[in-house]
Amino acid sequence: MPGQRTFWVVAAFAVGVAFIPVKSLNCPDWEVWVTDPRGQPVSGVTIRLTFRNYSREREFHEIDAVTGAQGHVAFSAQTLSTSFASCLVATLSSALAGPHASFGPHASVFAFGNGLEGSAIDKQNRVVDWTGKPRHMESRIIVQ
Repeated sequence: MPGQRTFWVVAAFAVGVAFIPVKSLNCPDWEVWVTDPRGQPVSGVTIRLTFRNYSREREFHEIDAVTGAQGHVAFSAQTLSTSFASCLVATLSSALAGPHASFGPHASVFAFGNGLEGSAIDKQNRVVDWTGKPRHMESRIIVQ
């Protein structure tokens, strides 16, 4: 039957397409400057970049870097290649968290070490949570 053969060809094609990986930005390149409350650069502090795309993966990522003499670190952008099928699994897994579910990409930076700590804070005094845009971030963290 020609109709049945067409169905199976289309079904096989759809299944194949579901497993083709698609590349996306998982977190931006991010520059961070760390200062003390007086505005002086702080060296030797660990900056941790954390990120996860809740709609594309089930894995959480962390990258650490230590500030230099100018209190600065720079992280490279991170990309992710996932198929539609794995996105579906990750999204369903996130949805099982119920009212606390997260979707899409999220990234943030914070500082710690040498008895100091701090987070990137926006103008509304909230911790910065990158959610897909822009492609480049810059943050100043005041450690105490």
